[in-house]
Amino acid sequence: MTTLAGKGLLFGGCVALGILTGLGRLRRVACLADFRRSLSSLARELTFSLRPLPELAEEAAGTGPAGECLRACRRCFLASGGEVLREADLPLSDEDRGLLAEFGQVLGRYDGESQQRALQALLDRLGEQVETARQTARRLVRVDVTLGVTAGLFC
Repeated sequence: MTTLAGKGLLFGGCVALGILTGLGRLRRVACLADFRRSLSSLARELTFSLRPLPELAEEAAGTGPAGECLRACRRCFLASGGEVLREADLPLSDEDRGLLAEFGQVLGRYDGESQQRALQALLDRLGEQVETARQTARRLVRVDVTLGVTAGLFC
C-alpha cells in the first residue's frame, strides 16, 4: 500500500513539474504582452502630452508585472532601467530583460520626438518578442506536460 502511494506521489510530482514548467512559459508571454500594452500606452501619452516622464510612467503603469516595474522605474528614474529589471521578480529571459532595459536608457534623455521614435522601435521589437514567445509556448507547453506525465509513468 505504501509503495502504491509513493508511486502515486512520484507520478503526481512529475506531472505537476511538467505543468508548472508549461505555465512558466505562458507567464512569460503574458508578462511580455503586459509590458507591450503599458509601453504602448506610455507612447500614446508621450505623443499627446508634455508632462514629465515620471508622471507619464506612473499613469501608464496600470496593474500587473509591467505596472510594478514602471512604478519602480519612476522611483529610480535617473538610475538605469536595467537595474530595476534585474531586481524585479519577472518571468523574463535575459534577452527580454536586455530589450526592456533599453526603456530606461532612452526615456528622459532625449527630446520628445527622439523618445517617440525609440519607444516605437522598442514596441516593434517587443511585439516580435511576444510573438516568438507565444509560438514557443504553444509548441513547448504540450511537450513539458507530456514529459512530466512520461517521467511519472516511468517512476
